[in-house]
Amino acid sequence: MMLVIRTSRMLIICVIIIILLTGCWNRVEVNDIAIVTAIGIDLTEDDKLLLSIQVAIPVKLGPTSGSQGGSSNSTFVVSETGDTISEAYRNIQGKISRNIFFSQSRVLLIGEDMAKKGISNIIDFHSRYNEPRINSFIMFTKGQASELINNMPQLESISAEETKELAKIGAGLSVYIRDFMNMLLTDGKEPVAPQFSLTPLEENTKNKSREGQEINGAAVFKGDKLVGWLDKTETRGLLWIRNEIETGVITINIPEDQGGGNISFEIIRVDSKIKPKLQNGEINLSVDVTSELSIMENDSKLNVDQTQVLDELEKYVENEIKDRIQLVVDIAQKEYQSDIFGFGQAVYKKYPKEWNVALKNNWDQTFEQLEVNITPKVFIRRIGLSK
Repeated sequence: MMLVIRTSRMLIICVIIIILLTGCWNRVEVNDIAIVTAIGIDLTEDDKLLLSIQVAIPVKLGPTSGSQGGSSNSTFVVSETGDTISEAYRNIQGKISRNIFFSQSRVLLIGEDMAKKGISNIIDFHSRYNEPRINSFIMFTKGQASELINNMPQLESISAEETKELAKIGAGLSVYIRDFMNMLLTDGKEPVAPQFSLTPLEENTKNKSREGQEINGAAVFKGDKLVGWLDKTETRGLLWIRNEIETGVITINIPEDQGGGNISFEIIRVDSKIKPKLQNGEINLSVDVTSELSIMENDSKLNVDQTQVLDELEKYVENEIKDRIQLVVDIAQKEYQSDIFGFGQAVYKKYPKEWNVALKNNWDQTFEQLEVNITPKVFIRRIGLSK
């Protein structure tokens, strides 16, 4: 009898638990939230923060037909000001009827004036508040972020999706918020992030109405403050040093005494190593860059089937890589005094005791005078099928 009672009680308890566990009592319906796809932050003339959010309209999200299809108005932008991001965010919430949902945001775009003032509060909000994603891409612009996130997409349903895909293809610098935060917190390495802008899709035409997105350089920081910009060529040199080259093309101009013309090479693989050396209390550093290339196009008179010609071309490319790296090293040392390469971090990893005792506190001054030896090595692996 007691066994039957106990069995009945256990059965009742199991039924109650099953009832309590079924259903989603705290579910959030799509119809109840405003899904943020991009965040823009600017500084106003009265020194307040302007927060702009790009919000998706779920019912208008269709196939990626671009601005010519039915999804051209699949987002809208709403903005508000505040002394902090949190205050501006709450002010925006008073404007729209759905709860703001940051977890799907793909891009954080910050304007130049805001970046020059300092962005530690922006990084703090994204790392402290539980909704924004720290694996969103962070980018900076010389213009107003609020204007750029209003850009009409051409290939995707949402312009933020185009921005994300542009960062992912590896044509330029790409930095997540978490990466930027790590650079801020790492001794011997200053932050750097992509520069983002709009550019005409058609060159040398009178049609200037169609604009696309472009990552056309990099923003250089000293601590959490923007100190300057790198153009595309300078950014490419930065990527060589940081071992972040994923794809790209190098074009070499052939001297006229060898027939002139150009040869373009596709980058297959790059391996860069930063090697510090401490001797008699003096630190110097070498950057060894090994690259593998293939010939994409040859409009010169050189016969690339010949081993001697390939050896000469490898030397040409090595000189080109060295010049690009030296260019960005000079700018970082002399103009910005910002170790965006992580040279100091490399020194710390090899000489941790010496770094903590003698080098860490004076690294800014040491970096400006640091001797950097650049040693590129190029191998042309494929010459193509043409003869």
